[in-house]
Amino acid sequence: MEIRDRVVVVTGAASGIGEALVERFAAEGARAVVAADRDTEGVAEVAGRVGGTPVACDVTDEAAMKALVDGTVAAHGGIDLM
Repeated sequence: MEIRDRVVVVTGAASGIGEALVERFAAEGARAVVAADRDTEGVAEVAGRVGGTPVACDVTDEAAMKALVDGTVAAHGGIDLM
């Protein structure tokens, strides 16, 4: 998939594979990278490095996931990759 100009949401983004994906998608020219994790400080640091949007979110919480999706769609017009 071509990432340039796409809206991407990455969960588990504060460390490890999620952090690497945030960095890679930003480097590939994503229009928006939304970095989500329950580690609020960690995800803010990762998103801040790439100009992404940090979101505190626990993926085991259905309401939090709905808010993540709804907020991303409202801010960016949709989600191309999650």
